[in-house]
Amino acid sequence: MILCCKSLSKRFGRKLAVDNVSFDIDSGDILGLIGPNGAGKSTLLKMIVGLIWPSSGSVTVCGYDVYRQHRQAMAKLGAIIEWPAFHAELSARTNLKILSGGQGREYERKLEETAEFIDIKPYLDQKVGSFSTGMKQRLGIALALLPDSRFIILDEPTNGLDPGGIIEIRSIVREYNRRFGTTILVTSHMLGEIENICSKVVIINKGKIIASGAMSELLENETCVELVSDRIPESAAFLRHAAAGGVLPLNFVSDCSDRLRIEVSRPCAAEINALLVENGFKISFLQTKRKDLESFFMEKTNRQDSL
Repeated sequence: MILCCKSLSKRFGRKLAVDNVSFDIDSGDILGLIGPNGAGKSTLLKMIVGLIWPSSGSVTVCGYDVYRQHRQAMAKLGAIIEWPAFHAELSARTNLKILSGGQGREYERKLEETAEFIDIKPYLDQKVGSFSTGMKQRLGIALALLPDSRFIILDEPTNGLDPGGIIEIRSIVREYNRRFGTTILVTSHMLGEIENICSKVVIINKGKIIASGAMSELLENETCVELVSDRIPESAAFLRHAAAGGVLPLNFVSDCSDRLRIEVSRPCAAEINALLVENGFKISFLQTKRKDLESFFMEKTNRQDSL
């Protein structure tokens, strides 16, 4: 096990930013950590790398306690959290040396290997001020990889990139994990990218984990029904009442402006349609679809917010 977070909490005055969070990352996994702004992600990441101390709980990296054995825990971890401000007037090579603290023959070997893999080797001696956003993101990933890391944390690695840059960064993350078996924790607000890159996901909202597990398992049995009726709010209320009475196996009904999204625990689109029609509703559109991560995320967070 590369990372173990156990009962982590962090309080800032009266605000509980992270509330009893526990999760693990196994060797070789790519795990996505996602949540709305202010959910507690950055606070959690800073506790994982020992930048701030938890109010309670523990973190181990490669079996070492982050707070009591910090040097050993960080020895095989590379992290870029809230991406670094590179020195614009210095070269990429100099920036990497200063920020990583690297030196010696082994560091130079690792630098050349990493720069070649990230495809920044031809630019190492150029000033960072001339770099595009995509090149700076590549430089940040290189900085995370330089400690010969078994575990890397990438905070919003595709932030600010155009579609081509996003695809390139996605390819780098996947290929590095495949080739070297490096464990990766990545955060992003682009949920489609998380679904494409990650094998596991942790969703955090209001400081609490509201869903976690293998991506395939979380989405495998998650099915929703979308429908349009002549009276959407009334249809939603009717279906909620039917679910409460056990008439239909509905987990959640989301009343959107133009349609209903219904989370179901088993296929029952025909039953939903028949019940609505029998009770005077006119249905103009109905489809069953497997949820993607975006719809899964929205329903989980909306459900928590409604509690």
